[in-house]
Amino acid sequence: MPAFGAQLSDFKWKNRPLLIFAPDQQDPSLQKIRLALEQRSCDLDDRDMVIGIYLTQGRSSFDGHGISARDASTIRRRFGIHYDAFAVLLIGKDGSEKLRSYEIPELNSVFALIDQMPMRRNEMSGSRGCSGESG
Repeated sequence: MPAFGAQLSDFKWKNRPLLIFAPDQQDPSLQKIRLALEQRSCDLDDRDMVIGIYLTQGRSSFDGHGISARDASTIRRRFGIHYDAFAVLLIGKDGSEKLRSYEIPELNSVFALIDQMPMRRNEMSGSRGCSGESG
């Protein structure tokens, strides 16, 4: 497995990690949220989001890089997620937990939550979003 030494703190003030926890790749909730996220990649990029997928069994990854089972287990323990649970956590650029859901969250609600954050409001002023319009 490739080494990926980055910690969540490496993304502080740069990105908003969306952490997804599942028992394995076959988890139906994981499959559904992955598909939904793929369809909204522009919205993710526009909000500086990176995705972490933490599996109890199978290959975990963060921002497209494979991570060790030990590191995945450490993150799971850090956030208190049971090994057989599905959960989604949104971490803000300030490093604090902004959302925790044990079901697939509605992505429009996640994006709306981010868009209400003061840092995001600053980012949106004068920027071009997915639609190509200013604001």
